[in-house]
Amino acid sequence: MSGLMSSIGYYVTHPQAIIYVVASALLYPVLFAMLLSFIYIMVEFGRFTWEVVIGYRGRRLANIESAAKAAKEEVTAGKPADAMNRLAGLRCGRYFTYYFKELGDGSDLTRRTLLKHLADTELRITRTLEHTRVFVRFGPILGLMGTLIPISPALVGLAKGDISTLSSNLVVAFSVTVVGLLTGGLGYLMSAVRDRRYSQDISDVEYALEIMEL
Repeated sequence: MSGLMSSIGYYVTHPQAIIYVVASALLYPVLFAMLLSFIYIMVEFGRFTWEVVIGYRGRRLANIESAAKAAKEEVTAGKPADAMNRLAGLRCGRYFTYYFKELGDGSDLTRRTLLKHLADTELRITRTLEHTRVFVRFGPILGLMGTLIPISPALVGLAKGDISTLSSNLVVAFSVTVVGLLTGGLGYLMSAVRDRRYSQDISDVEYALEIMEL
């Protein structure tokens, strides 16, 4: 009992020891979170690469214009489902296709419905971008935490002349820094390119609707 009270008294009088214990305890959770973040961002980067190489191949403004004109004639002829399928089948961006697929059979093409679907599509785009935007900050934050936490035992090892402890902790610190910066950099790259491409999708949708006079 006296030993427990002595330990409590030590931590009460030395709050820096509490901070050190808390920081040390965070090392493995930070490393695990950094590893999961890196795996996720690499998987997302694979999807992004496929999207860039394949997803927008064949997009032509002339194709959108001609398809929209044909779709307008189909709507006028009482074939809205054919019109939506025509537009959804174009070789355009991901959310251009998504928008016209969401309109289904085209049974309700009122302005209110079209604007609602457009707003929902923009919200879906925002959610998609958030999947990578969060890592622009989260990656470097985890990298910095994973760098600073091992520095303390590394300095202790240096003070004691323990080169092995010093080197092993510095290896962890610098490795996590690199992975954190890479995660943040890839997150920024994907977010920036996708933001531009998805804005193009929304512009194409508005262009098609304008031609169809909906």
